[in-house]
Parts: sequence; structure tokens; C-alpha cells
Amino acid sequence: MENAVLSILSRVDLNNLPVVPKVLLDLIRVTQRVEVNFKELANIIGQDASLSSKVLAAANSSYYRQWGEITDLNRVIIVLGLSTVKTIAITRSVQQYFSQMPRANHDSLELIWYRSLTCAHLAHKLAKLTAYPFPEEAYLTGLLHRIGQLVLLDCFPQDYPIFLAQHLDGREGELETQLFGARHNDVGGHMIEKWNLQSFISDAVCHQHQAFDAIADSSQLVKIINLAGQIASIDTADRQDVLDLADRLFGINEPLIEDMLDEVGSLVRQSADDIGITVAHAEGKGLKCLTPVHQREAIRNSLGERIKSMMLSTAVRQQLDASLEMSHLVGVIQKDLSVLFGFQVAAFFLFRSETNDLVGVPGHPEEGFLWSSVIINLSPDHSLLAKCLLHRRIMHSFDACSKSLRSIVDQQICRLLGAEGLMLIPLYEDAQNVGVIAVGISKSDMQTIASKAEFMLIFSREAARALLNLSSSERTTLQKLEEVRENYRLQTKKLVHEASNPLSIIKNYLYLLAQRLGGENANEIRIIQDEMDRVGKLLSSLPNMIDDTPHDESGSVDINALIIDLGNLFQTGMFALRGINIELKLDHAIPTLFISQNKLKQLLINLIKNALEASKPGSKITITTQDNVDFGAGGLIEIRVEDEGPGLPQEVLRQLYAPVVSRKGKNHAGLGLTICKCLIDELKGMIRCDSSAATGTVFHVFLPRVPSNLTEKCNGELSCF
Repeated sequence: MENAVLSILSRVDLNNLPVVPKVLLDLIRVTQRVEVNFKELANIIGQDASLSSKVLAAANSSYYRQWGEITDLNRVIIVLGLSTVKTIAITRSVQQYFSQMPRANHDSLELIWYRSLTCAHLAHKLAKLTAYPFPEEAYLTGLLHRIGQLVLLDCFPQDYPIFLAQHLDGREGELETQLFGARHNDVGGHMIEKWNLQSFISDAVCHQHQAFDAIADSSQLVKIINLAGQIASIDTADRQDVLDLADRLFGINEPLIEDMLDEVGSLVRQSADDIGITVAHAEGKGLKCLTPVHQREAIRNSLGERIKSMMLSTAVRQQLDASLEMSHLVGVIQKDLSVLFGFQVAAFFLFRSETNDLVGVPGHPEEGFLWSSVIINLSPDHSLLAKCLLHRRIMHSFDACSKSLRSIVDQQICRLLGAEGLMLIPLYEDAQNVGVIAVGISKSDMQTIASKAEFMLIFSREAARALLNLSSSERTTLQKLEEVRENYRLQTKKLVHEASNPLSIIKNYLYLLAQRLGGENANEIRIIQDEMDRVGKLLSSLPNMIDDTPHDESGSVDINALIIDLGNLFQTGMFALRGINIELKLDHAIPTLFISQNKLKQLLINLIKNALEASKPGSKITITTQDNVDFGAGGLIEIRVEDEGPGLPQEVLRQLYAPVVSRKGKNHAGLGLTICKCLIDELKGMIRCDSSAATGTVFHVFLPRVPSNLTEKCNGELSCF
């Protein structure tokens, strides 16, 4: 049975199961408003099983796992966000509008919809009546309880409508298995199980037709859906059997069931009227679809007009153009690949004209050391990725022309994506090569992929255009940064000359002070002398730093000891004056690292000073270190600098590391974080900022874990990991 279910699911595009057209039309209409009510969105999506399954699967994908498991439609929509829901609505509308659905399938779709919505409302009422703590989950499960029928309808478009005409309510499980290889409830349950929900939703769908003895000891949700489904189709069932089941499961009597049926029936009939569906109840024969053909055609035409006014490329463009950093843009493209086409894993490679190669680009900070080390030369074109871009066509590893994955780098990419094979999508605009998207696929995906090829090309053109625009914007930012550097070059020599005299005087007086005070204050004076020496070195190295000719100052550095010294320096100085406390949480397992101490020290001082300036008297700044932070590319060292300030404004966060005009006063150049970004790049690390008005600001610094005793083996290259 399981093999038959898997076979059916492999033949169907689960992301594109048919949706009642008027529901799609209503969803598009709502998402186009300037102000959108999320509750209204949830109500529209909550009318259709296929649409609900789509958003539920998307919200529980790996991209949104940070929010935890979600089985409530209201929360699903909030987590996905308006732009993602809009993308789903437009894409589903476009694909369904251009698909040719036979008239018989329209009848079947509407009857399945009617039963599903009835079951959903009944499940919601039963959940509240029996004090089930998650009534919205019960509603969603009731809505999805016939999702397997939609799968079989899509898989067997000629034969399954004939079967449904006689056996809509799924009691002929053996006959359904005999004709189609599996029962619809098994297909639906297995489909939902693949979403990895920590819930009994899949069990409830799978066991909806089981007898009382089989479900007596099962979860409450399984019992609710079993009974709701039976009540929903009571017009074709043995009425007394349904009443007996209600009594045995929950002690519910006939008058109460009648009241529920009247109330729910009124709700569902109103919904049917609202979306243009006409269903009649034939005495003892269940439902009959009477929706006029001209009514369906009018809805289809309206849907077409909506689609003409906002093609898929428009929706994609709006999302992609909102990105301000390359890693964020790549992350958005990854998310859209999942939402639009169901691709869960992908890697991005951008073209570099100066070296004629493709280089990996991370979509998330934790991928930074993983993909950026993958470089593929376009000449010779041994890699399938190179062939894809040179020939400018979609390619995959199952194509006979590609001769599988002969290149080692292709095999490595496939392994990193955890996939059976690769599909490559070229990114280009006019004469400009932009890059390649590598998507992990299985052989069973090929039929679905072929049907989406046209949409993939539309999407790839928008992605290429967005990547080019962002690259151009980044070049402009670099030019502005170079102008700032040029201005600093003019001042450097004068600054070094003027500062050397007072520094020499201060050092002489520190020496005399040490002689007078004796040994008990030696450590504090040593710290001050070390800092004065470092100031001198920083000043003398300014021309080299500005001229982009850095020399390697790497050496053995004890990260924790460095932070302790900085903590002492700030605690007895600026922190004490402002009444601010500093707390150190240090991981003493961190080894001595081979790194530039001066650059790291400058980076930390800038971050601590920023935290200090954002803090109010009596608040606290926390510095934390952690060893072996696993981002999939070897262990990293993390340093966190946290303050309890008011957080950073959105306009600052949008251009966090770009040079700006400071609002802090005449002694601030607005370059602190720009310098931090330059320093972290030179240290071959990463920096990330989390900020909100409620929690303050946290800067995360990630450094490659290269212990000093591994220096000779690695020679400072991250590719050794």
C-alpha cells in the first residue's frame, strides 16, 4: 500500500492541486489592497483545502522553522508575511488559469470543497464542545481531510470523477484501492506526514473512516475528525450508525447534532453562494453539483483579467527589489524557489567576468564559509554549471546530454545539497552573464519540472535583473567609500605628525608615575602603556590601511584575555563615569587563535563604544564568547556584544555598514561600523546585528577557528576546514 501511495504522490505536483477559482479571485483581490487585513486573508484561505495545504506546508518548511511548528491559519499567514501569501496567490492563479480542467473535474472539485468545508466547521464546533485546546487546528484538519481526493483527481483526471460521482464520501475503500492503488485517506495522510508536523493531523486524515473500536483509544483530534466527517456526509450514511458513533465517542445526542448541522449547513451554503457554487442535496443520494457553466466561465474570465494586470514577474520583482544586501537577496530568491516551485534546497553561483568563473554566494550567514569556497571556471566547461551558463538553458543531471555528474565539483554540490541530482537554472540579462542557480532534485521530480519550465525562466530573468541592479548599487557604495578613504589619505600624514608629540609626553609621564606608585598599580599602568603603544601603531599604519596594502600582523591571540583587558580598561574609565556595568561570559575552551590582535582589538573597541553610547546609566553591557559554533563549515568562534539600549532605527539598519553622516555630534565621523565591516572582512569572519526597541542591540562576530598550532598546516586558508 505504501509503495502505491508514494507512486501516486510522485506523479502529482502537490504544490499545484486545484483550488476553487473564486477563492483564488477573492485572495488576489484582497492582497492587492493598500491595507490588508490578515484575518480576512485567513478566512479566504481557510475556505479551500488545497490553498490551506500550500500555505501550511510553506510555513512549516525549513526556511520558517525558527518560528516553530504552526497549525493555526491565522499564525501561518502572519509568519509567511503578505508578500509570500501574495506570491502564492498569483502563482496558483496563473498556473490554474492556464491549465485545462475538464467540466467533470469542476463538478468533483466543488463537491469535495463542499464536504471539506462542512467537515471543517463541524470539527471546529466539536473541538469547542469537547474542550479540545486547539479548535483552529481541528478546523484546518477538517478542511484537509479530503486532500487525498484532490490528489487522486489530479492523478486520474478521467477515471476518478466517475468514481466520485458514485462514491464521494469515501466509504468504498477497497474499491478505491482496487481501481487506483490506494485509498484517498491514506494518500492524504501520507502527504501531510511529509510536512513533519509534531501533530496528529496526518493520523486524523488517515483514520477518518475507521470504526469506533479502532479509534477508541486514539488522540482527541482523530476522534473529532472521524465524527465530523461522518456527520458531514450523514445524508449518504446509515444515520443511526453516525448517531451511535457520536454517543459512544463524546456522549453527544441527536438534537445537538441536528442543531450543529443546521448552523453549519447555513454557513457552508452562504460560502457556496459567495463563491458562485450551486450544490443540491438529493434525498438519500448525497450532493449534486448544479453550478451553471456560464457562471464558472465568468469567474474564469475575471481571474484572467486579474492575471493580465499583474503577471508573475511583477510579484517576484517587488520582493527582489526590496533587498539591500547580496546575502539577503539570495535568501529571498531561495525562499521564492521554495514557495513558487517547491524546491527546498538550492545554491547560488555568481559570474565574475574578470576571472571568468562562478563563485558560490551564501543565502544565510551560517553558509558563509561553505559556498564562498566553491569556485568553478567556465573554461574549460567541465562542470554542468559552466555548460548551463554558456548555453543559457535549463539543464539537469538526469538529461542524457549531461551524462550525469562527471565533474567532481558537481558531485560535491549535489552532496552538499543532499539531493539525488541537480537542476541548473542560468541567470543572465541580454549580453551579461549573471550566474547559475543549482537546485537539488530527484528523478521523480522531472515531470513536474518540465511543466514549470516557462515560469522558471520568467523567475530567473527577474532574479538576474535584481542581482545586476544590486551589484551596480554595491559598486556605487564602494565608490562612495573610496571617496571617504581619499579624504582620510589627505589628513593622515598631518595627523600622525601632530599626534606623535603628545603621545611621547604621555608615555614619559606614565613611566614616572609607575616609579612613584610602585608595584601594586603596575597592571593598570601596563594596560594604559599597551594602549598608548597600540595608538601609536594604529597611527603609523594608517597610510597602509587606507591604501589597501595591509600587512599580515597575525599572531597568537588569547581572545578571552584580550576581552578581559578591554573590560578592565572600560570599567575603570568610561563605564564608571556613566554608571554602566559590564558583564563577561567567557567560554574558556576557546583555543589560542592565529589572528591579528590589533584588528580584533579595534573591532571590539568600536562595538563596545557603540554599545556604551546607546546605554543609559545603570544599564549593563554583556560580552560573551563561545567556542565551536557550528555553521556547517567547521567550528567558528562567536563574540557577542549586547546592550540594553533603545535599538537601532530601521533607516540605520538598512545601511548599517555604509558610511553615513553621524548624528552623534562633531566628534563622530559616522564610520564606526564601516570600519568594523572592513576589519571583519580582513579577519575573514562575519558580523551580524540583531536589534529591537524591546531587547536592545546585539552584534555577533564570527571568526574562523584557526588555532595557532594549526597555522603551518592551514596557512591561514579557510578551505582547510
